[in-house]
Amino acid sequence: MRRIAVLFLLVLAGCSPQLPSVRLGELDPTVPEVRVPDSGEALVVAVAGMLSPRASEPYRRLAAALAEKLGRDVVVLQRRTYADVLELLREGTAQVGFLCTLAAGKGVSEGYLRAVAAGVPYEYAPYRSVILTRADMQVRGLEDLANRRFAFVDPLSNTGFAWPQRYFRNRGVDARTFFSQTVFTYSHDRSIRALLDGFVDAAAVDGIVYFGLLKDDPGLERELRVLWESPEDPPPPLVVRSGLPQAQVNDLLAALTSLDKSLLSPLHIARFTPTDSAPYRRVWTQFLEEPHAAP
Repeated sequence: MRRIAVLFLLVLAGCSPQLPSVRLGELDPTVPEVRVPDSGEALVVAVAGMLSPRASEPYRRLAAALAEKLGRDVVVLQRRTYADVLELLREGTAQVGFLCTLAAGKGVSEGYLRAVAAGVPYEYAPYRSVILTRADMQVRGLEDLANRRFAFVDPLSNTGFAWPQRYFRNRGVDARTFFSQTVFTYSHDRSIRALLDGFVDAAAVDGIVYFGLLKDDPGLERELRVLWESPEDPPPPLVVRSGLPQAQVNDLLAALTSLDKSLLSPLHIARFTPTDSAPYRRVWTQFLEEPHAAP
């Protein structure tokens, strides 16, 4: 009954002022923007475009559970790009964010964010970059993708941009001239859909998303082929603004680490564990040190 109640609370945000509520504002013309309350009592959580709005529904359920555990309103704001989410956090509109590893590294390196928890993926869905092609294509190696169309995720995506660019450079390939077209889809599941639908011929995505989709739909393995995989990196963290009081951070960590597995498994996350900013700062530093890497 508790889970049903939380989902109902999510849909009817604001209808029961005595209960914590969750509201969603997406960068979508069909969804009205959410005005952040002036009272400052709500916890505003920014969600990056790792998944399209429809596929990010599990994050909304997770936020609903956090609202219940924390006993306060939670406002969820989703934005199309990682840069947009970083801006929400930098300017103080949001206090908490779910970010990719590289974008988090940028925020912590610039001093306005702290990484406080990491979502540890299940072993079947490691956090690494995966370059995919369609199984029906005659692609044996990178050279077979010359003059083809390639999908990146976001200029601040670790698995969807930084790692594939690193792979291309190590192979002596400049993506700007090697491919006939490159695009940013701004979510991993959109990149996979663009590949399946024939809009692109290859795509770099997050292994958590891809291998998680395979577990949910094993038939995808007959349609897609893994061309290359990167080493693993620190998994995407939950970040907070540097000035968020430690007592609130502690409450948030206690809530995250006690979440029911049924809320985490749709995200292919086994658990949240406390972390610090150092691993993410290193990822960003490496990115900046690489030639022509910075967006």
